[in-house]
Amino acid sequence: MYKKSILRLLSLALFFLCIAFTAQSQDLLRGADLSTVKVDKLSDADILKLKKQLDASGLTQQQAEQLAISKGMSVSEVQKLRSRLLQLSTTTPNNNQQKIQPDTQLSQNLQDTTINQYLDTIAHKPLIDPRIFGAELFNNPTLNFQPNIPVATPVNYIIGPNDQLNINVYGVQETSIQLNVSPEGNILIPNVGQVQVAGLSIEDATQKISNLMGRTAYSTLRSGGSRLSITVGQIKSISITVIGSNKPGNYTVPSLATAFNALFVAGGPAEFGSFRNIELIRNNKLYRTIDLYRFLVNGDASDNITLQNNDVIRIPTYKTKVIIDGYVKRPGIFEMLPGETMSNLLTYASGFTDSAYKASVKIVQFTGRELGVKDVSAANFNSYQMQGGDSVIVSRILNRFANRITLTGAVFREGIYELTDGMTLRDLINKADGLREDAFTQRAQIFRLKPDFTKEMLSFNPADTMEQRAILLKREDSVVINSIFDLRDDYYVSVLGEVRNPGYYDFRDSLSLKDVILQAGGFTDAAFPQRIEVARLIRRDSLTAQDVRASTIIEVNNINDISAANNNIYLQPSDVVTIKRKPGYLAFQSVTVSGQLQYPGPYVLEKREERVSDLIKRAGGFTPEAYLDGAYIKRYNFNDQAAQARQQAISNIQQQIDDSTIMQQQQTAQKQSDQLPLDIKEILSKPGSPDDIVLMPGDEFIVPKYNAEVRISGSVLFPTQIPYNKRYSVNDYISAAGGVAINGKKSKTYVVYANGKAAAKRGFLFFKSTPEVRPGAEIIVPMKEERQKLSPGEFIGIASALASLAGVVIAILRN
Repeated sequence: MYKKSILRLLSLALFFLCIAFTAQSQDLLRGADLSTVKVDKLSDADILKLKKQLDASGLTQQQAEQLAISKGMSVSEVQKLRSRLLQLSTTTPNNNQQKIQPDTQLSQNLQDTTINQYLDTIAHKPLIDPRIFGAELFNNPTLNFQPNIPVATPVNYIIGPNDQLNINVYGVQETSIQLNVSPEGNILIPNVGQVQVAGLSIEDATQKISNLMGRTAYSTLRSGGSRLSITVGQIKSISITVIGSNKPGNYTVPSLATAFNALFVAGGPAEFGSFRNIELIRNNKLYRTIDLYRFLVNGDASDNITLQNNDVIRIPTYKTKVIIDGYVKRPGIFEMLPGETMSNLLTYASGFTDSAYKASVKIVQFTGRELGVKDVSAANFNSYQMQGGDSVIVSRILNRFANRITLTGAVFREGIYELTDGMTLRDLINKADGLREDAFTQRAQIFRLKPDFTKEMLSFNPADTMEQRAILLKREDSVVINSIFDLRDDYYVSVLGEVRNPGYYDFRDSLSLKDVILQAGGFTDAAFPQRIEVARLIRRDSLTAQDVRASTIIEVNNINDISAANNNIYLQPSDVVTIKRKPGYLAFQSVTVSGQLQYPGPYVLEKREERVSDLIKRAGGFTPEAYLDGAYIKRYNFNDQAAQARQQAISNIQQQIDDSTIMQQQQTAQKQSDQLPLDIKEILSKPGSPDDIVLMPGDEFIVPKYNAEVRISGSVLFPTQIPYNKRYSVNDYISAAGGVAINGKKSKTYVVYANGKAAAKRGFLFFKSTPEVRPGAEIIVPMKEERQKLSPGEFIGIASALASLAGVVIAILRN
């Protein structure tokens, strides 16, 4: 496999190194056969060697590619080789080979390098302005119009030197011969002789060779016993010239190449080149004029004719180009031929969009001295011929309705409707299937635009309109017919107290007290139906000093059965129904025991005033690990208004003391419960005393384990926990935490005990006392309040006030 790759590489290298500058190189090229080269089977090292040989030869890659195609290499293999060369030119091989860089001089000359053309394609740099109609043929790298070489040989194919002919005889006599056409245009058939075939079509050459072979060794061709077929096995290369393109020059292409192939290879028309008057010159005469618009607009490929050797494609400059923009399907730059009109331009632009204004277009054109504007109506589209440089602007239709009216409100079909000639309000309502049953038929409105676009309102009676009165409608009229429900408040009644679903309920005529209780889900178990109150709003037209009552209370007794028809009253809008609770009714209420008690868990209160001492007995007493000094009650009571007011009062007090630590804690955490400290020894020795507090539903009785540590926190150098030492004072614990920080306020230090009690330092004159420290306590050193320095303005203000005061004092003393 490796040997085959080397042989292919050497064959390809000989081809690239042999240039058609000397007779010797011509002989080498004439003998090279690159049809069997497969680029995928070549290694990166093989490609790098080939690249070095190519650079040393002086050939551009474009010239090398053209020669490779002429020597049998397929276009697809050439493209693969180009990609491999580009890939290796931008990466460094692992075997310490030098990184291959594209020649900067070649990059400035696009027509001499295929690598840079490929780089331009990758970088999306179009050769032709994308706005020009037809530019996509040459800017799109996926389109290349490559000749389809592996196809049946066309019968009109003209045989030339270097063609390889496959002659097959089948039937009574059979033979297969491959012959190359000599530079003189002859082939030598064994047992027949030399035959001149250059310049003949395949069809003519088949007839000529069949006659000659039938008169010699293949007589069955004359009698019909055998038949002859000729195909071209190796396509020859031809030389063409393209001028006026983006990459003009001489090109070697397969003999099956067409005009479109050549135009694509040459990069299409240059900046000022024509797309519609491309000349194919053959034997120094104009053979055909190619109009690419025939292919672009109609798909007509009749101009894509097969090229012949020494053909010249000349791209002259355009004569008339115009721009069309706006609401057309394909805006851009178009080339116009003499005699073509606005209709042709619109055809090239694929016509108007759905929202285009089609009655006329505007043209901005050069007048020789300045710009001018011209309006062309639709009636003149077929006759108006444009000038070079014209810019056609297609506008959008107006964003307004020519015949719209609107109907909203109490009709069966609201919405917009078509305004027809002589249409009346009754016609419009009938189109909407008439008025709904809830329509307010005494008055409705028409909102109308005046000629100056100011608004006015017209009132009408819908009932009269439907019977006899005809009101003509106008464009943009908006008709509004109200519902009776739009003109009154939403009525409701409220049900409070002991019902399953208290809340607001819609009022309905003939709504009774029993009906609304039923809607509220009926009575709860705690309800007392023998005492129901209905509060009714007193409606007055005026208010006097004697009118002090805002509502009337109606007491309803003995509604035990809401299904009974008797003893019922009917409600009015805004009534408030209150179902009382049974006197003495108590629902099950519970508390929770947590921590170091024998039987922790939930407990239902046995009596209204059950105390902590009672709960301790029910819980079986304390465990040996219980820390009685840390016992407390957690009370979740901030949902009621009294608790909220109490919490607000506490916050106000805390704001008045110089303790910024507490302030920060209150701002960052919202307290959800209270902690009530307990004196267990006092409670057990004196049950029922004030210390033996009454439990509330939801309370949690917590007795922690003994904690022999003390926490020091706040503004100390090293907040920490240390073991409890009964000989240590507050100052000793603070010293163990590194002392007070620079922003700490030692005089305001306080201690929070395990049960939630707190104690602070106290002092009077020279006498000072510090709180006792117990196990599980926390010593907190608050931060000093940040004092803001006086600003220059404030300092000046104080100084001015003092100066003024001093002046007043001096004046008083002098007097």
